[in-house]
Formats: sequence, structure tokens, C-alpha cells
Amino acid sequence: MRKHWQEPFLWIHAAGILVFPLWIGLTLIGLATGDPLFPVGVEQAWVAVVGIVPTFVMQWRKPFNIFSLLVVSIAPKDLTPEQRRILAAFLRPEQKILTVLTAILMLEVCERLYDFAPLFAALTPGTGTRIAGLAIAAFGFWGANLFLQIPVAVARVLLLSEPELAQIEPIPTDQIESQFSVVGSQRTQLLQRLLGWLAWSSPEPTVALAETSDPASTLPTDSSPPRPGSAAPATDAPETTSETPADPA
Repeated sequence: MRKHWQEPFLWIHAAGILVFPLWIGLTLIGLATGDPLFPVGVEQAWVAVVGIVPTFVMQWRKPFNIFSLLVVSIAPKDLTPEQRRILAAFLRPEQKILTVLTAILMLEVCERLYDFAPLFAALTPGTGTRIAGLAIAAFGFWGANLFLQIPVAVARVLLLSEPELAQIEPIPTDQIESQFSVVGSQRTQLLQRLLGWLAWSSPEPTVALAETSDPASTLPTDSSPPRPGSAAPATDAPETTSETPADPA
């Protein structure tokens, strides 16, 4: 197994592709809400621009920092050289090519979704307006793009061989925040505890206590003097023998 495959953050963000269908479903529900209010091309352009452009610009200019979860991220100073090398892999030219190809694919998907939207009319609220439906569709398509662009970029890094990754220079710590989109507060300890819980690892303080405790120090010792009237403890005294001399007679 490749060494960088042991990095849990890569697999966590690659698994984001699993929620991609849910965002597509939300987009379809939004497009099926209300009666068409604008020309088809205008509505498609609205959903495509709001859904594709923000994620495309982020991945093109400042890729998402994968060493973060939800609203918490690892501080740049706490990243290992191997993790900074993985981050540097997201800045390679082929990643920009993948970003463009994914955006083009999602443009085609947006056009097809408009054709399938009437099939989801039964899931829409009966009193929903077209404006609200287009807002829901744009939000759902934004989520679909986000959870497709990032897993595609992560998949490319996972496919790198160890020699290819070893040739990449780790990104300097002071350049991470300027070249990557860092989301959330930087709390390394909280993320480490969360990853430890996900991996079913034992708590760190318990392990440290087990390693540093001295078994001999837990044995009870009795150094109190004996009570009056109690028998004195037996001691190992030298054994004496009394022998009577033989009778000369």
C-alpha cells in the first residue's frame, strides 16, 4: 500500500462523492418547484453560474485545504512535511485541467437535469414559488459541484505513486494560508481527537498512564511498628545447636 494512502483526510474527502447524488436530488426538487417563470436558457444559466462558478474559482485559484473537517482545520504549523507535500500536489498543473474538465461536465449535467425535473414534481411543496425553487436548485447545484470537484482532486493525489509524490517539494508553512482555502478555526487537538474516535483508538491519557505507571509502586507496604502485645514477626536468625561434650569415662 502506498504510504500516502494511510492519510485519513484523503479518504474522508474522497468519500464526499457519496453525498453527490443527494445534492443532485435537491437540485431536481428545486427545478420542479413552481411553474416556469423565465425562459429555459435563463433559468439554466442562473443555476449553472451560481452552482459552478464559486467552486471553480476556489479550486482554480486557492484549492480547498483537505486537512480540515467542517468548521475545524489543522493549523499550518502542525502539518508534517509529508502532509505539506500532499498539499503541494494539489497545486500541480494537472489539477487545474481536472478542474476545467469537471466544470464542463457539470454544465452538461445542468442541462440534463432540467429535462428530468418534472419527474420530481410530487416531492415539491404545493405552495412553492418558482423564485424559491430556483434558489433551492442553485444551492443544490453548488453543493453538487463542491462534492464533485474536491473528490476528483483528491482522487488524482491518491493515484500518484510514491516516487512521484516524493519528488514534490513540501509547501512552506507560511504559504499555506495564501495558496489554499482554509475553512474554519484551526484546532489541531480537536481534529486529532475526532480522528482518534473515528479510528476507535483508545484515549491518549489512558495510554500514557499505563505506560508510565510503575507496577512495583502499586504494591502495598507495611512499615508501621507492631502493636504492644502482638507477636513479633519472625526473623531469620542463625540456627544454634547445643551439643554436650562426650563423657570421658
